[in-house]
Amino acid sequence: MAKPGNKNKQAAPPPAEVLRLANIIYFRSQVFEHTEWMGYKAAKCPMDMWVYQELMHKLQTDLLVETGTLLGGSALFFAQMFELMGRGKVLSIDIEMQEGLPEHPRLEYIKGSSISTDVLERVQKEADQASSVMVLLDADHKAPFKHEEMRCYSRFVTPGSYMIAEDTCFDAFPAFPEYGPGPAAAVKKFMQGNKEFEIDRSPERHLITFVPGGFLKKK
Repeated sequence: MAKPGNKNKQAAPPPAEVLRLANIIYFRSQVFEHTEWMGYKAAKCPMDMWVYQELMHKLQTDLLVETGTLLGGSALFFAQMFELMGRGKVLSIDIEMQEGLPEHPRLEYIKGSSISTDVLERVQKEADQASSVMVLLDADHKAPFKHEEMRCYSRFVTPGSYMIAEDTCFDAFPAFPEYGPGPAAAVKKFMQGNKEFEIDRSPERHLITFVPGGFLKKK
């Protein structure tokens, strides 16, 4: 005797597909356009921000370099995390600096292209004085620029710490296919034959992330 049931019932999609679609829906909702930290726009995924503070505490980071300041919400977040830790400094870099950016004793802004010689020299001076350096790349997301950023900033990252290529979701899920080759393509190119870094998927455990495959841990 045949078992009762809906002959047209479809099998549930696999977990990986559920996560991919959930991330696309979250990103496409543009909710990050209305996400703030202490009144300042922080155009990042809150689950990623939680992971960042975990890594900062675990690694006892004392220099976090952020490219792509925007309106300063994430820069202030990092500075206040350092304040709670009793150590550390943020360097936030952008080619354009908006008016009214947040100020904090542990936060310094650098205006200029993140890959310009003068900016890199300033970062080098700060990195030379730090024992644990993390880099967060959130400036121009076109693949060639992002790859050049990764090439330039990888040397500042200390062993055991991370270089994080923000918004790999653009072309990894892809959440933003019309953008073209972006951060995920840059990561793929950077990792080809690279023996210094490895992709760490454990920071993606909160399921929704803008950085799939973009947490690069220095060996």
